[in-house]
This record gives sequence, C-alpha cells and structure tokens, in this order.
Amino acid sequence: MDVISGEGLSLSEITVSYRNGHRPLDRFNLVLPKNSITCIIGPSGCGKSTLLRAVAGLVQPESGEIRLDGAPVRPKDTRIGFVPQNFGLLPWKTVRANIAMAMKLAEKGAQPKSAAEREAEIARWLAAMGIAGLKDRYPLSLSGGQQQRVAIARAFALHPALLLLDEPFSALDAMTRESMQQLLWTSWREHPATALFVTHDVEEAVLLGERILVMPKSREAGTVLMDNPASHLDWEGRRESACFFEQTNLVRKVIRDKW
Repeated sequence: MDVISGEGLSLSEITVSYRNGHRPLDRFNLVLPKNSITCIIGPSGCGKSTLLRAVAGLVQPESGEIRLDGAPVRPKDTRIGFVPQNFGLLPWKTVRANIAMAMKLAEKGAQPKSAAEREAEIARWLAAMGIAGLKDRYPLSLSGGQQQRVAIARAFALHPALLLLDEPFSALDAMTRESMQQLLWTSWREHPATALFVTHDVEEAVLLGERILVMPKSREAGTVLMDNPASHLDWEGRRESACFFEQTNLVRKVIRDKW
C-alpha cells in the first residue's frame, strides 16, 4: 500500500543531535502508509529510540518535519499512544489512575467519555493484559513485566492515531510475550493506528511488521525498508509458514550486510 494524498506518517530531513555531539538521526527520511505497522530493528545506539521519541514530541529535531495524514504531529493535537522502555508510569498513581489520567489528557478538544465509559475501557484493557486484579496497586509494587503490561494497556486505551512501542515485550517471559504479540495484532486490527514498533528480535519483527525498517550501525550504510509478505498470512499458521522462515532469513541477511 502506498501513501496517497498525504495520508500516513512522513518524516522529512529529520536531524537530532545530543549535547555530547552524538547525532543519531541525520537528515532522516521515512514515509509509511496510514494505519500500518512498521517494525524497526537495529543495533544499540543507531537511533531507534530517538526516532520514536522525536515522533512522540519528546525530542525536538533541529531540522525537518514530521507529519501524520498531512498535518504536523504535535502531542497537543495528535492522539499518541507511547510505550517507552522505562514504561513511563507515574509511581504515585495507581494502575487505574495512570490509565485514567492518560485518557483524560487524550480527550482534550474531543467529546469526553463519561466516568462509566472510562472505567469500562480501563477494565477491558487490564483484563486483556491479564492484570485486572492489579488496578489499585502502585507501579513500584509490580514486577517489570506487570509494569510493561500496564503501559501497553494505557497506550491501547487511548485509541491512538499514532502508536509508538519501544521494545514493549522485552520484560515478559516467552509465553506471555507470545500472547501479548497476538493481542497487539488483534487489537490493532480492531482499532487501526499508524504504528512504529522497536524490537531487537528478528522473529518478532517478521511476525508483527507489515514493513521492517533495518537501521544500520553507521549512517553511511543507509537504512533499508522492506515489505513483509508474512504479515498477510493468517495468524495461527504464520510462525510455521515457509514465508515466515524465508523472510526471517532475508532480514538476517540484510542485518549482516548493514551491521
């Protein structure tokens, strides 16, 4: 699917530098279709997290422009669901209050939900994440995996136009991770959003990404944006398919060439 009539996410000539002189993004360009999932994979320090933070408005680029569906991406105007590596939970608020506050902030300028609607949405996503019994707990009393699931529930509860996930399943055990991958996929199908998903796991990238962006160690090597035909297969047979196997090998080959 191509980006047509300004629909989708576009990053044009984005440059981000830090005080120590490191420049993870230098005139970076990317164009993605509306309501697509793109998985981003690359070595540590290549700019994956910086890219997400720039799109989320947490890092101000020195130059360039970021647009969603033809309009500049601004946190006050664009509904963004962001799951950072450190989960981003407020330790002095309960699980329920963390999600409720994010929902209220996201409703600015829109018709607000009633208290009952908000509570039902919170309950739905906590149940989906398997942590309904934790709603009155505080983040510091939870395990890393539980905090991660709260952060994911919060992101989905916003029904965002832009969904940004920075290694969202890294703190989960293998079986929980697989169930969360399926939940992400089915939730995205029900509530489409333009999504960027950072991972270090090749299989996870091929499982979830309609497109896979391989970022290199050095800017000179150049980024590679690949279509992923495995993403069009039925979920149940996707991991066992020949297409999945071939695509993981192809991504690994690109990684070997670029890293």
